[in-house]
Amino acid sequence: MEFHAVILCGQGKALSPFSRVRSTGTPKALLPVANRPMLDYVLEWCEKAFFPRVTVVSDEDSKAEIEASVGGYKLRLSFGGKSAIAIAILGANVESSGAILLQLKQHLQPNSEFVILPCDFVTNLPPQVLIEAYRCKAESDLGLLVHYKNQLDIEDKKNKIFPANYTVYNDDDGQLQLLDIYTKEDVEFHKSIPIRTQMVWRYPRFTVSTKLLNPSIFFGSHDIFKVFEENPSKFNESYFNHRSLLKVIRDLARRSWKHSKNLQTVGFFVSPHQATFFRSNNTNTLLEANRYFMRNQAIEIGQLQGQQPPKDKTAANVGIDSLIGENTQLGEKTNVKRTVVGSNCVIGKRVKLTGSLILDNVTIEDDVQLENCIIGNGVIIHSKSKLVSTNVESTHEIPRGTITKNETLLCLSLEGIVEGEESALESSSEDSDEETDSDFDDDYDDEYVGNDDGLFDY
Repeated sequence: MEFHAVILCGQGKALSPFSRVRSTGTPKALLPVANRPMLDYVLEWCEKAFFPRVTVVSDEDSKAEIEASVGGYKLRLSFGGKSAIAIAILGANVESSGAILLQLKQHLQPNSEFVILPCDFVTNLPPQVLIEAYRCKAESDLGLLVHYKNQLDIEDKKNKIFPANYTVYNDDDGQLQLLDIYTKEDVEFHKSIPIRTQMVWRYPRFTVSTKLLNPSIFFGSHDIFKVFEENPSKFNESYFNHRSLLKVIRDLARRSWKHSKNLQTVGFFVSPHQATFFRSNNTNTLLEANRYFMRNQAIEIGQLQGQQPPKDKTAANVGIDSLIGENTQLGEKTNVKRTVVGSNCVIGKRVKLTGSLILDNVTIEDDVQLENCIIGNGVIIHSKSKLVSTNVESTHEIPRGTITKNETLLCLSLEGIVEGEESALESSSEDSDEETDSDFDDDYDDEYVGNDDGLFDY
């Protein structure tokens, strides 16, 4: 069984102002995790899976940069600079993420299997575990949707970092099937969960969970396209142009219980808690992902280190839980802890960097303190400044003596003032609820749009 892997590189709205949503931003797939593009980790996972074909899908504006990054990834491979998989880059400007399925059919081999992946996940879960779960799915399953539980140590009092969706699935002797999904906002607004009677009759052992997160990984078979072809009035071009991918999969899952006949289902898999799994799909998780790698680095170095020689008291101090990029200069008595600093940066004297992410070409003058910050490319921070839990847009210049906390500092621009020039990819998630689902006559049909960032909201 061979799979064609499709990696979707969205714009990354929740990663603004560092993603391409802003003109100063970087394509989401190329934002760094431990000084490597996040896309690299997904490509490495595909290498371990031995997927023969991988297609990276992005918007046309980001295609050239992603092609260059993938070329650099191939050169960094240790196996003679050659990748074991064929990687193609596809530029696509579509009205919604659901339309990707229509394009996907044109690129698949007849009767082949496929897997759709986001560009932002990191895991040590062997891909063979998911492949085997797909192979062992029920014969009636059209595909397999993967979920996971949060493992990042992030305080989330307002529940904005990890939105608590209501995921409904069936557990029949360990054979899981997806039944439905609702957002917390929908349920709170209507003061109820719309569990249908026909679903209870058919699946009396269903479970409703608010602890599961959507990693946007979906294994599918060519039978899905047969369902579309058999129901042209429902699954037409207009339907896909107004649906996110998760909505399409949710509608396929609903077919298992809303019809009088037993129709195909969608399998469901929860990543085991023993495996590490997280996504860098917003600024908080991006920062925590970098810290995760720094913690692992500190553990590895700590185990290898013996007694160290005395250090120069005037030299910069870089902790074993930090990473400094190439050609970066550190001034005297600068202290770096739990921080990733990019390449070609100039850090002044007596600077304190704690738990932060510094992108490339940043200049930080003397006596600056940064704590839990993300600093974009080319930023200049003048001396005597103190920033806590602050995000600074690329190319911004911070005046001397600035003190901020829990803020996002943006460059002055005219972005967003002109109406009617929004790209299709950027507006797909906002417009995806305009279509009405004729199969259901209730208020819940089209309110769920999935994660604000990543695969199912392209």
